[in-house]
Amino acid sequence: MTKLSTGLRAIFENNKDDFDKRVRTLEDAVAAIVAGSLDEDLRASAERDAHKLAGSLGTFGLPRGSELAGELEQRFAPRHLSVADEEIHLAQCVRALRAELDSGLAEVSTIERDDQQSDDDELSRRRSVTGPGRAAPLALAARRILVVDDDMAVRRVLSSILSDAGYDVRDVGSARDARVALERDGIALLLSDVSMPGETGLDLIRFALCEYPETATLLISALEDPGIAQMAMDFGAYGYLTKPVCRSPVLIGVMNALRRRDMEVRERAVRENLERIVRVRTSALSRALERLEGAAEQSRVLQAQTIYRWAYAAEYRDPGIGGHLERMSRYCAVLGRAFRLHPDSLELASVLHDVGKLAVPDSILLKPGPLTPDERLVIETHADIGYGMLRGSGRSVLDLAALIAWTHHEKFDGSGYPRGLSGSNIPLEGRIAAVADVFDAMTSERVYRPAWSVDATIAWMKNERGKHFDPDVFDGFVASIEEILAIHSARTSE
Repeated sequence: MTKLSTGLRAIFENNKDDFDKRVRTLEDAVAAIVAGSLDEDLRASAERDAHKLAGSLGTFGLPRGSELAGELEQRFAPRHLSVADEEIHLAQCVRALRAELDSGLAEVSTIERDDQQSDDDELSRRRSVTGPGRAAPLALAARRILVVDDDMAVRRVLSSILSDAGYDVRDVGSARDARVALERDGIALLLSDVSMPGETGLDLIRFALCEYPETATLLISALEDPGIAQMAMDFGAYGYLTKPVCRSPVLIGVMNALRRRDMEVRERAVRENLERIVRVRTSALSRALERLEGAAEQSRVLQAQTIYRWAYAAEYRDPGIGGHLERMSRYCAVLGRAFRLHPDSLELASVLHDVGKLAVPDSILLKPGPLTPDERLVIETHADIGYGMLRGSGRSVLDLAALIAWTHHEKFDGSGYPRGLSGSNIPLEGRIAAVADVFDAMTSERVYRPAWSVDATIAWMKNERGKHFDPDVFDGFVASIEEILAIHSARTSE
């Protein structure tokens, strides 16, 4: 038997009546099998008490007793129990378990001290491995730990280990009581058994991680089951301990869990502070946009011109680009009305569709000739860049502008960029902007080519119906061609 500290010897001795009662349940169940009178209630009690003994005896350094109890638990499970074949083996297991328990009780009375120094040396060695300057348990003395296990003996062992290390320990026997303690006591670490009547430890930590995200979680089980361990980690547990519990692994697991919790709390605080700074620094823009959306027409026009000036800054290097921005955005408004969208918002947002070209070098943007494949890739980055510049403001106009900047080069057949979206996966505003942008670009002078005629442009675009362009949007464009041409003629004649 493993040497026990004075505190653990006292717990073992205080629970000997409980151990004896559980063994008697197993003896009664075997006797009932022999008599052919085993009922479901007694079978279930025997299975439960064998499970509890397996965990408790292992914790108190009786590995043979724990092994026997574990085998009895399996034998009393409904899927394994066979009255005709098992009664002799069951009786032998129970007798051996009784002998192990009696031997343990006799031996514990002769033990005078625990080999505490060995555990302390091991704990010090582990600390040195994890690195200097780490927080020791005493530095965490104010931290509150909740131990949850329906086996009182195991709870007492864990509470003793943690209390001796300076932790503030609470212990309960069920998940229901644990929920109350979590709400009432401000728990820093939840240490829960996996297998409990009713709600399991996995259920409990899943609840804790959802409702109390700043509480660290550790699971403990009598079974070394990689599947359960992986499931616990997937749920978000900080660690997984196995019974029998030993002082050093418990304290190391608790220290690591609390250290990780502290790190996550600090990271969360830094992130929240950064978010606060961003909110402060963008408050002026938010207020301006609120005025833009809620003010009278004169104010709206003034703010709209501000956005236009911002758009011009992206491509001020290209002569005549301002005309393109205005024409393209007005084409979008025409098509927006045809598809029952808000035309004013669409017109104002679409003017920023090429704002990402701020990041494209002059040598590529103004190159008077065909682009190389690498240069084409640089040009194509402007869609992602524009989206990154405009997104996340929380204002409807800029959010719509970000969407258009990101999607106006997608093609209906999925061959566009930056994400290769197709069909209805491309937002309607992006499909509208694609038609408007291509029409105005092809009918406008560029440094690398002359303007196409309107007829030639529409003929080419018709061939791209269903490939580059959404058929419905293109048909709407053709249906609105008189209004489109009026805008084109007015702007190109200026």
